[in-house]
Amino acid sequence: MSLPFPRTVSEGSTLAIVAPAGPFDDDAFQKGVLWLEQRYDLTFSSDIFSKSGYLAGSDDRRLCELAGAISNDKIDAILCARGGFGTTRILPGIELEAIQSANKMIVGFSDISALHARWAAAGVRSMHAPMVAALGNASAPIRKRWTECLEAPGETRVHQLERLNKSTENDASGRLCGGNLAVLCALNGTPFSPPLNDAILFIEDVGERPYRIDRMLTTLKQSGWFDQIRGLIIGAFTEGDPGPDHVSLDDVLSDHFADSAFPVLRGLSSGHIKENEPLVFGATARITGDTLKIA
Repeated sequence: MSLPFPRTVSEGSTLAIVAPAGPFDDDAFQKGVLWLEQRYDLTFSSDIFSKSGYLAGSDDRRLCELAGAISNDKIDAILCARGGFGTTRILPGIELEAIQSANKMIVGFSDISALHARWAAAGVRSMHAPMVAALGNASAPIRKRWTECLEAPGETRVHQLERLNKSTENDASGRLCGGNLAVLCALNGTPFSPPLNDAILFIEDVGERPYRIDRMLTTLKQSGWFDQIRGLIIGAFTEGDPGPDHVSLDDVLSDHFADSAFPVLRGLSSGHIKENEPLVFGATARITGDTLKIA
């Protein structure tokens, strides 16, 4: 059910930093680098600081940088500098065979959800977690769990959450996948959607009003996404207050999932929040009552 373990990462491993999406704050990036350098050997190109509007340089630059990190046998894992926008633009150039052969974790979230889907399609684990530009200011507990997930992706991690569809008593297990809801919707109908059969799907988002969340969930529902999965985990949805209609996110989630046949848990502290809990995609997720176990 779970994907094979990725290439081993430990203290002293070589990690490549790439920017497949948007440009980043230089000071925040350097703070993250300083923390990471205390444990790992880092490598990144000076081109990573490129800026082309809302992109970290041209599509060719970003794709070549990522492809080089994948193929370089000296690199043990790949860290993304930041999300933003632009990752979906380079998906056609990312070869599944290269990801499979390298078997390296890629780390990031938000727009990097597009790469998580590609890694899942290749059958390789990935890590939904804070990126370099956020690690410099991350809390000590998050940094500790970040390191543990990267170096021990098979260890069991337990989260006590809230069951949304309380009338559904069935439990479930499946391969954990997902990421940012808006990015997942952007992948819908393309060759780059994540494999969903027998999966536990995780979703999160930021800056989306409830009606927009409703529209995205409706799109996925009508596309058959929720007919394939075994369970749903709802992470952090932030900066999306109700409008003048007073419809809340809780209203939207209840409308969509209160009567779902599969278990739905909410309250996982992962997403666009300061305490962004790292998750290993491709690991087995088990839902038992209100408990989520990932291993």
